[in-house]
Amino acid sequence: MNQFPLVHISGNPLERGEQHGEILKHEIAQTIDFYHSIFNLPKAEIFKLANYFQKIIGDFKPDYVAEITAIARAAGVETGWIFALNARTEILSRNNRISNECTAVYFREQSILGQNWDWGKALEPLTVLMNIVQPDGHAIAMKTEPGIIGKIGMNNHGLGVCLNILTLGQVQNGLPVHIVLRAILDCGSLEQVEALLARHSSGKASNIIVADGGGNGFDMEFCGDQSYRLEPVADTLIHTNHYLGDEINSTSDPAFFGSYTLFDKATEILSRAKEQNLETMFNMLSDDSNQAFPIYRNYVADESVQELGTVGTVVMQLAQQRMHVRKGKGDDAHFYEYRMTESGLLQG
Repeated sequence: MNQFPLVHISGNPLERGEQHGEILKHEIAQTIDFYHSIFNLPKAEIFKLANYFQKIIGDFKPDYVAEITAIARAAGVETGWIFALNARTEILSRNNRISNECTAVYFREQSILGQNWDWGKALEPLTVLMNIVQPDGHAIAMKTEPGIIGKIGMNNHGLGVCLNILTLGQVQNGLPVHIVLRAILDCGSLEQVEALLARHSSGKASNIIVADGGGNGFDMEFCGDQSYRLEPVADTLIHTNHYLGDEINSTSDPAFFGSYTLFDKATEILSRAKEQNLETMFNMLSDDSNQAFPIYRNYVADESVQELGTVGTVVMQLAQQRMHVRKGKGDDAHFYEYRMTESGLLQG
């Protein structure tokens, strides 16, 4: 069936890392090959950056270093590669090799959060849906790239997070955004998320939408040493790949024409919808009516990631603890439903 594999890992940081690395050993090797090809940097420079970010991550949370190190050991790869994967967005910023990607949407009234993840075609057969159960019962479900410990997803406390990469034209040296995503998924409440972001929002160029099952949510744009918090308008948040909190990415810049086009199309679809519900979310994230810049896109040639398109879609009903996941685009692409239980994520 055309769906992402569901991978279950559990235990302490070392155990989780060992399971992750062993189960996804071959996929991790291919993911490393892909990023090595698009980083456009010598291996020595990549590893120098990896060492830098390892210290940043270690100062933030040593358990994450233990988990990442265990992944590398179990996968039989040099540790530097796994730290590089977890800081891949910040490393890509060195050469401004970030393509416009992703449409993320939040409906506050029904606590629905979702997005299309548009990125390199090479990652579609490698991406997995990962279920992590920790010793205290805290469970995380996320769609992630092999070797990366934080991504788009939700937890059993009703928290969910989505991500858009933004372009600032500056080198990013802060806590990697994918580590921030994992830290958010490790939180037990939106208040904990807000405290986390108050301490660790600098040094990134990305956007996140965070929400819970009680109808609370916000958008946070990371802009180097600044950040912009956006609240829902008419119970809705929509974000693509340009800044909304400040006019940083010009509408006249061809590099952002696609992002503005996707944002306008999503806004138009929402304006015609009778209700902000699951069907409306599915319709928005399945729209390909604009052939040049569709929300739901086929793969096209791209100078940064070789071929760019919709790798997958995640829609989360946070109040109901349900996740709907679709792999790629095509006649055989459709949503599979999962539910969060006491033992973690189950299909159906």
